[in-house]
Amino acid sequence: MPFLIQAFFAALATLLPSLVSKVLVGLGFGYVTYELGSFGIDYLFNLIVANSSTLPVEVLAVFNYAKLDEALGFMMGAYAAALTIRGLTSAGSVTKMKMGAPNA
Repeated sequence: MPFLIQAFFAALATLLPSLVSKVLVGLGFGYVTYELGSFGIDYLFNLIVANSSTLPVEVLAVFNYAKLDEALGFMMGAYAAALTIRGLTSAGSVTKMKMGAPNA
């Protein structure tokens, strides 16, 4: 039994630097992607709001009837979620790490 515990900690010590670096890189890419995506989505939303005031009342009524505002909200939210997931997995998945024999 002590041999199994010792082998477990030896394997953990071998994987720990790689695991920590991949997690930190993944979090960094995820944060940057989320911030840039959030900035882009906010800019797009403000652009739509600013330009919608110049549309005729009839067009705005049709957009309201078609629930275009909700559809755009769903699309922007899904895009923000996709950017966040893509950013978190851009550095490589932690589950795809290969465990090899340590170099002697």
